[in-house]
Amino acid sequence: MKSVVFEKKFIAAMLLGTLFLAACGDDDSDFAPVSKNRGYDYAFRSTGDFKEYPCNEMREGREAIVGRDKDSYVCKFDYRDSVYIWAGDTDTLTAEGREFKRAESSSSEKDGDESSSSRSSSSYSSSRNSSSSSSYKAFNPDTDYGTMTDSRDGKTYKTVVVNGLTWMAENLNYAGNKIGTSVCYGDYDDNCEIYGRLYSRDAAMNSSSCAYGSLCDLGNDPIQGICPNGWHIPTKDEVEDMLDNVTSSRMLRAAGSTWNYSGGTDNLGLSFLGAGNWDEEDGFEDLHSYEVMWVYEPDIAQYYLLIAGVSDNVTVWALSSAEFYCTIRCIKDGSIVPASSSSISSSSSSYSSSSSAKSSSSVSSSSVSSSSRTKQAGAEPLLEAAGEQFNPDIEYGTMTDPRDGKTYKTVKVGSATWMAENLNYAGNEIGVSTCFNDDDRFCELYGHFYSRSAAMNSSSCAYKSSCDLGTGHIQGICPDGWHIPTNKEAQDLVNLASGHALPLMSAKGWKTGITPGTDTYGLSFVGAGSYCSDYGFHSLGEYGRLWVYYASSTQYYIVIRGLENEAEVWDYNDEECYNPVRCVKDE
Repeated sequence: MKSVVFEKKFIAAMLLGTLFLAACGDDDSDFAPVSKNRGYDYAFRSTGDFKEYPCNEMREGREAIVGRDKDSYVCKFDYRDSVYIWAGDTDTLTAEGREFKRAESSSSEKDGDESSSSRSSSSYSSSRNSSSSSSYKAFNPDTDYGTMTDSRDGKTYKTVVVNGLTWMAENLNYAGNKIGTSVCYGDYDDNCEIYGRLYSRDAAMNSSSCAYGSLCDLGNDPIQGICPNGWHIPTKDEVEDMLDNVTSSRMLRAAGSTWNYSGGTDNLGLSFLGAGNWDEEDGFEDLHSYEVMWVYEPDIAQYYLLIAGVSDNVTVWALSSAEFYCTIRCIKDGSIVPASSSSISSSSSSYSSSSSAKSSSSVSSSSVSSSSRTKQAGAEPLLEAAGEQFNPDIEYGTMTDPRDGKTYKTVKVGSATWMAENLNYAGNEIGVSTCFNDDDRFCELYGHFYSRSAAMNSSSCAYKSSCDLGTGHIQGICPDGWHIPTNKEAQDLVNLASGHALPLMSAKGWKTGITPGTDTYGLSFVGAGSYCSDYGFHSLGEYGRLWVYYASSTQYYIVIRGLENEAEVWDYNDEECYNPVRCVKDE
């Protein structure tokens, strides 16, 4: 479920993990003292051998057998005491093999709950936070909360009124679903006490007709689903009404240290903690990085509220390409929903009700209408006027597009003459072009966004098509005498900047907190954001992209990351994207 603009972060994390393993000086390649092909990671004569092979982050999830009876142990992380332990069937040992005793100051919030050390880790994810769980419950002290008790299991939840609707201010933790699946993050029970449960869609809606890939149409009225009597699953209209005055995800994020990137201001008192999610492709992911909450909308696509920690993005999205489990907040029945003035369209999904299961890869650019594209909530242009992004110390040329009379600045970079601003031509006859958020104001400042087929001016370049137009210059959507950048031209540009974004970025057109660009070459890139089918419009003021022609079924483009000061040519095919175009002069 991650957007491509964040993929670099995860790749970097993997590299850091590799460096960590190397630093440990033990890659466990022999799985000593027994070979892996005998079916175990480790086999020891006694628990004293754990001292030489302690449980740590490198060995998390690995199994060991001890003695002739082959007592089984699993290396896992204990959240409540922030320690690594060897968890056995009948006993629990410290990382080095001594008997593990829980600290007196740390106890389960759930009376009678079995020790976390004895729970199975077969589906356990290494995505975790090692902080003490006692700090994770974070409500706004300035909010007047109410309470509600679920009569089914006696659990009590804080509630808060937002725009006339009474919301649960913490995630549902009811385990009695008889339809579908519900789990704790990492299959670790204590996480349910902190973050609530993660539910499949059929479990959330309490209907087998809402299983992944099915048309989940239970009518247009609010449905109770898995919620207690008198409460219901939030509808898309109710969530969009809540978002009316939300301009940043920080306004929904709990204050304190629960989020990896920055704490929230929790203006509404909803105190989202960043509970992560589970999906069939990546397993458990994004704890403390994202909050994903079920939304009811009659459709095949799965609707949810997504609250980002890495950016200010918060929006209602839809996904058809993978099954996932996420959290639930219930709303009290009987509230009057105010007339919605949300900036998110009431039909904000990237998928229509006629979409087939797992169809995101097959949705053509021409089938996604402006009424179905998800908007970035609260997005406003970061340039006050067209042209203010240019470097006053650069001597620019100009070119005029004879098709519509628009004039663009140009600049010589190395041996190539580039447009110094994004193309804003709307006359494509193939594929789709649009403005950020489908708002004409952005086209005047940032240029058009084009599907790949529109950019290359060829239906053979539709998403996941071969897009093999030969090895020469491809004019595509560019004016006569100009062409879409080739992979070599794009790589030359990135190499000239040594892979850094600042020499390519304008000093303006980027979010506050991002280092202003030096615009060394006068290309004056601005953070125009992007559109992708799973994520809608996103990353305004944070990232910029440009289409690159490369004969491949995979989408290629230059990505300028203001947040990380990185520039590179990227290939990405997990979802269809629309990007800006910069043309290069034929030489």
